[in-house]
Amino acid sequence: MKSAIKIGRDNSNDVIINEPGISRNHAIVTDLGNGSYEVKDLGSSNGTFVNRQRITLHIIQPGDELMVGSSRVDWQAAFQSSLSKKTDTIIQEDPFSKTRKTIMVGSSDDNDIVIDNSFVSAHHAKVSVLKNGNYFLQDMGSSNGSFVNGARVITKNFSKTDVVKIAGSDLPNDWFKHKKLRINFLKDHKKAVWTSFSMILLLTAGTIGYINRCSWFGWDCNLSAEQVYQKNKNTLVYIEHEYYYTILFNGTRYYVGKNKNFTDQTEANPDKKYLLAYSRTSGSGCFIKPDGSILTSSLIINPWLNETERSKMISEVIASKTIKGLNNGNSSQAVLCGETAVLKWLPNGAVNNQQNFIEASAIAVCMFTDTTSVVIQSVKKGLPLNTAVADISFSNKPGKNMHNTEEKYYSYFSFPKNGEIMKDSFYARKDSFDINKFPAMPILDSLPGIQEGSTVFNSRGELIGLVQKQQVSLLPKFINQIKN
Repeated sequence: MKSAIKIGRDNSNDVIINEPGISRNHAIVTDLGNGSYEVKDLGSSNGTFVNRQRITLHIIQPGDELMVGSSRVDWQAAFQSSLSKKTDTIIQEDPFSKTRKTIMVGSSDDNDIVIDNSFVSAHHAKVSVLKNGNYFLQDMGSSNGSFVNGARVITKNFSKTDVVKIAGSDLPNDWFKHKKLRINFLKDHKKAVWTSFSMILLLTAGTIGYINRCSWFGWDCNLSAEQVYQKNKNTLVYIEHEYYYTILFNGTRYYVGKNKNFTDQTEANPDKKYLLAYSRTSGSGCFIKPDGSILTSSLIINPWLNETERSKMISEVIASKTIKGLNNGNSSQAVLCGETAVLKWLPNGAVNNQQNFIEASAIAVCMFTDTTSVVIQSVKKGLPLNTAVADISFSNKPGKNMHNTEEKYYSYFSFPKNGEIMKDSFYARKDSFDINKFPAMPILDSLPGIQEGSTVFNSRGELIGLVQKQQVSLLPKFINQIKN
């Protein structure tokens, strides 16, 4: 009976070398029974060497030096230790897993693997691939036996790295590639595959139908107040706008701001570098496009269009006498407008400090029209992490109205102290107003002071309008700006 020792990093080996350069199953040394030994490299990464020469398969004699990777192996001492543990018992064990496919090995031509050797029986052994991916050898009552790693077996579980001999002959190197051992999952499990596929298809269709039950079938569309908030909280932003007024008078353009030394004093100057911004306004908005476009009130974008503040500003400039010749009698000849000093925004949930604000750009105008912009765009032209675009479910096509629900939700920012988290709240109110019949709707008196640019949602969590000039301007009015 032949014996063998296996060498490698895995604990199943006879000689275990726990070094980085050693493969899990590195090499095997087999006693040939005639005083010689055969060493075989098992496809290792760093090689097997006999007397400093790299080998794949080699006959060694006592006294030859054997190295695996860079580690020297006292193979003779290890071999004697391994032999002392061997017995003459013929191994017989049950397969560790269910048999999937089997081939026959023998000298007869009707075998799957034919070994032309007089010591090999006609139908010598069966080799099976198991469900766990390993293999199983069954001797078929042969005359000269079947062996795994030098031990005679009747039945034995083994892996590709084990040395299997049929009588005195090796299995072919590519025996495990035999077509009858190949696993074709679809072919081998056709009925189970089709059953599973049908179940997955039905489950997928049911899941998609359930997810889209509102948009497809009009079922269960309305959300709770908490669901509306959760759906839209990542779309909301807080906006700040610092700005100058501009006055064109007698051919000269002046900036109107605050004196840098006396910040409560308004004055005009042709060069804004000598001035601080005249004022600051703030409000809300929400993302409407992935390119960083934010919907907000035109009074946030163009705060200089506030008639009350314009009158106050003109009076302050006349009093400052910083525009020669400007007085109450000719102030109507001055052309008023404004210019941004800083336009910036902060997403809901961010910490309120200046380094977290992101600048934005907008189209400024000097008078209100139906096309006055209600959109600003982040200079980064994209969305930050953990933000989203509001759900706008209508278009300007006939029949594509907004969903009119009794409950409506208004966003509202409570401005936190520096270093605190910016957090938006929602107010819920019921009314019978038909949002598809009019361009705007009034804000209920029961609501607290709602900011310019605050967004309004229906019970489906869809955006339907925004607060502008202290009324709710409904989205169809801005469809061209929103959809373009």
